[in-house]
Amino acid sequence: MNISNLKTPIMLLISALWIVLLVLASTGHFVVGMVLSVPLMGLHFMLGVAKKGVVSKKFLIYPLLVWAILFIVSFILCGYYADTFAGVLPSFTVFGMHPSFAPVIIGYWLGGLLTISLGYYLLQDEWLSQKDWDEFCEEAKKIKEGK
Repeated sequence: MNISNLKTPIMLLISALWIVLLVLASTGHFVVGMVLSVPLMGLHFMLGVAKKGVVSKKFLIYPLLVWAILFIVSFILCGYYADTFAGVLPSFTVFGMHPSFAPVIIGYWLGGLLTISLGYYLLQDEWLSQKDWDEFCEEAKKIKEGK
């Protein structure tokens, strides 16, 4: 997917999402804010893995799509259990954690971050091959010598 011509609109969307997130957080709509943070982070990922303005479709499917689903599900479950047990001591825990916090640890930290880390590793040539890295180092060396 070529995003060369979309960099400015993506940056504007990122800015708008930050403003929306600040408003949602300040008005107590935390779950909606957490869910909206997923496209915000996803846009940053897309800009970061774009190779000469092109994002690999493989990378969009795995890990980004899988990561986004894990994050959104974990945030929705977090909100659900937080509302369910609001002001009440839960009758159970998940691995010793409050039921509203467990989805965050399992889905967000373990599932989501392991997925994105594994995806970056497995598809490393899709976003930064050794050849691209060597070319970057040569270009940086030329710039350094020019000064």
